[in-house]
Amino acid sequence: MKTVILIILALLISFSSSFSQTLREKAIRKAKNAFAKSEYSFHSLEFLPVENTYTYVLDKYYNIKWYFTDSLDYYNCYDSVMIKLLKNKYGLDFLNKARVIADSLDQTKNWKRDASYPGGQKELFKFIYSNLSIDSINLEAIKTRVILQIEIDSTGKVINPKIMRGINKQIDNRVIELAEKMPNWKPAYLYGKRIRQLFTIPIHLEIE
Repeated sequence: MKTVILIILALLISFSSSFSQTLREKAIRKAKNAFAKSEYSFHSLEFLPVENTYTYVLDKYYNIKWYFTDSLDYYNCYDSVMIKLLKNKYGLDFLNKARVIADSLDQTKNWKRDASYPGGQKELFKFIYSNLSIDSINLEAIKTRVILQIEIDSTGKVINPKIMRGINKQIDNRVIELAEKMPNWKPAYLYGKRIRQLFTIPIHLEIE
């Protein structure tokens, strides 16, 4: 019985080793083929933030795409071959150079920044509560919070206000009207370019 078990284990180990070897050979072959076509790519498990300056630099300066995968067993081999080939093309220290460029860009003004209300969050809620008058008779005992979603366009203008969680039609409409009267925000930037950005604002209303 022990002899049979040992034979089975030996076969399984042999199969696993053969299978892994096949995967490695496939990864090496695929990486070399991709490099020959100038289709450079690296892989990793997903990381945050997705808008990463380092991956931007790899794409912009070295034409290297970055992809996310659930498993790195195959791509660890693929990437090691790709890196070796790219070092021959761009130089042994090209990855260090890419990180230096990324660090420098991250320090650049208006490189990557969220939209912001003039004066900050404190002034935002000061504007909201000083301009939103709600009669207590219109509030429901349980629902006393409105969730407002707004979009800040590339010029800083507030557009497309939506109620994600409301109280009643009358109050919800007042909140929408208030949002439409907001002054312009400082727009968001991504990679040095102005972009649109969504914001969700919880507004708490109290019954006196």
